[in-house]
Amino acid sequence: EILQVMYWMDGENFGNWIPAKQILTLLNTNSHNLLYHLTKLTAEGYLEFEGEPLEETSLICLSKMGKKEAGGRFSEAFQGLQKAGHGECGPDCEFCYGTDGVKLDNCVHNCDHH
Repeated sequence: EILQVMYWMDGENFGNWIPAKQILTLLNTNSHNLLYHLTKLTAEGYLEFEGEPLEETSLICLSKMGKKEAGGRFSEAFQGLQKAGHGECGPDCEFCYGTDGVKLDNCVHNCDHH
């Protein structure tokens, strides 16, 4: 979850370097547990941090390897939500198109008829 949260924060322009305590507010954990996992992820090469020792006020960021791993995990976690919105369904949408590929008159997504 830490990698996914950091990936999301980077995508939302919170910055590349984030205070560890800011991540703590988004996770259901305590400071001791967070610092343990941040240390582990750093040792595994997924994170980088500024300052010794690693503590709540330390700035952390995703390494190049961490960003790649986090992006994959984030994408996988939200895969079902990354579909087209209303009016954007493709011919493979079972709710908007029949098995013959023809647009249904009673499309549940209220898509524009093509």
